[in-house]
Amino acid sequence: MELVSLLILVLVVVAAFVASKFTHSGNPYPFTQKKSLFTQVETAFLNLLEKAIGSDYKIVSRVRLVDVLDFQPGTDDKSRRSALAKAQNKQLDYVLLDKESLKIVAAIDLVNNASKNGHKAKKDWFVNGALESAGIPLIRIKVKSGYKAQEVRQAILFKLGKQVNASKPIRKSTIKNTPVLSPSQIKSQSTALAQV
Repeated sequence: MELVSLLILVLVVVAAFVASKFTHSGNPYPFTQKKSLFTQVETAFLNLLEKAIGSDYKIVSRVRLVDVLDFQPGTDDKSRRSALAKAQNKQLDYVLLDKESLKIVAAIDLVNNASKNGHKAKKDWFVNGALESAGIPLIRIKVKSGYKAQEVRQAILFKLGKQVNASKPIRKSTIKNTPVLSPSQIKSQSTALAQV
């Protein structure tokens, strides 16, 4: 009788163990809302970009590299797989789009020499090469405080090869203390900001 009771107890324990493996007691949606979509640096720079060029371009942030690129006609399967594997986890900080057609105009990457907050400290040669082959300019801007919207605007337009008009206002609220720069000052500041 003890043997039967012991056997039943063992069977109950085994059945409970097996049942626990097949039942899901955890939450299928273990999520909560993030405090912010962007880091402080990304938020500050996005606001600066909006002031600098928001009237000229749409600004999209955190864009996957594979979303802005396509394969050239005639690319073989092996090359496709290899390139896709390299591009899959790459992300661009910001992408500038034409306001009307939404055509890609340029990509912007923030560069942080200290690289403590996740931004690139050095060039990603694959991203550079991929964007260059697709004809998309890549503008790398160093992370630092104190940029003025007009400086960022001039740097971006310089990199895009557009005529820079230093006296053209961005918005009335942003030009109160903005100095008018000579063409040589614009070129030196733009070259320093928009590094290739």
